[in-house]
Amino acid sequence: MGFLDQLFGQPKVTYPTVPSILPDIAKNEILNGRLPHINVNELFTKRGEICHYADRAILAVKKEKIVRTTKNYGMSTPGILKGNRFHSGSSVSTLDRQSEIEYQKGMLYITNKRIIFTAKDSGFDKPYMYLSSVKPYSNAIELQYGSTVYSLYVPDGALAYKVIQILK
Repeated sequence: MGFLDQLFGQPKVTYPTVPSILPDIAKNEILNGRLPHINVNELFTKRGEICHYADRAILAVKKEKIVRTTKNYGMSTPGILKGNRFHSGSSVSTLDRQSEIEYQKGMLYITNKRIIFTAKDSGFDKPYMYLSSVKPYSNAIELQYGSTVYSLYVPDGALAYKVIQILK
């Protein structure tokens, strides 16, 4: 890759990678169409609720910032009398919207009643009945609840999608 490739080529996008902590036995059960029972101490389950998937995940949150840019123009000229000066100037202010993506590390839990993402910020706990659509990727999964879309990077997006399919 040379200088011209960097100027005229497509920008390289790097996506976060997430190491898996899900046991291989649980992965094999899911791939065979059976739901494993995972004991999770960090999650408070409701009566009759069983955790079937627990793995690390990264939530991508799009944040928009408004940046104000101000340009000042001015000049000063000498006056007619001694000690006088005339000052004139103007300023132009513009507003720009800049978006950036913040990543929140956490844990994704899929139970027979809810999908839960626990993190310091931007965690969620949603039941299946409000799930509008699911879109799997090789390293991510998108969950849409109404107009809100949660983009989660997981070790294997197809595995998490398979759990949701079996539960539906």
